Amino acid sequence: MTTQSSTSSRAEKARATREHLIATAIDVVRQRTYGAATMFEVAKAAGVTPGALQHHFGSRAMLMLAILQTILEATDENAIPWPDTSLPLQPRAAAYLDALWTRLYEPARFLAAWSVYFGAADESALQPRIADMRRELSESLHARFAQVFPEAAARTDLPAFVDMVLSTLRGMGVVRLFGTQPQAEAAQRTQLAIVIATWCRNAPPIHEETP
Repeated sequence: MTTQSSTSSRAEKARATREHLIATAIDVVRQRTYGAATMFEVAKAAGVTPGALQHHFGSRAMLMLAILQTILEATDENAIPWPDTSLPLQPRAAAYLDALWTRLYEPARFLAAWSVYFGAADESALQPRIADMRRELSESLHARFAQVFPEAAARTDLPAFVDMVLSTLRGMGVVRLFGTQPQAEAAQRTQLAIVIATWCRNAPPIHEETP
């Protein structure tokens, strides 16, 4: 019993240390730059030795992937309060955008993730893994749009339209690097909600298959 308790305690301590190191690395990336988040600087900011940091992550590339994984888990689309399909189109579109914005694109972690995306653009060891992470999130968001707006499920241009919506929100999030403008951001989401509602109203009717 004592051995099991000791093993559990060590595992919990290791997990807590790992979480602390990842949180510190995110702060370094967000407050400084991707390039500044070296193993030495992150270890220094976390109050550990570079060797201890390397023990947990092995390399800087693995640390950066851990940062992205943590951010994506924190922005799990399944945890987003998606609006019910029973809502009228206009308020449903507004609620959809507000949910995405406040959960995915507005938080500071969004900018930390993009600092890693941009900073790792020329790192062949990271790009395939980053591409897989982003593709998985994109696919889930596309599927969710079709669920929230079933009126548009039959449109052949659905993927391109969802890409446009997500690109707009993504652009609004990246612009926050230069400062926040809550009123302007809210106004843009209002206009985008109008576009979504109008686009869905123009969708062709869904014909049920004849049994």
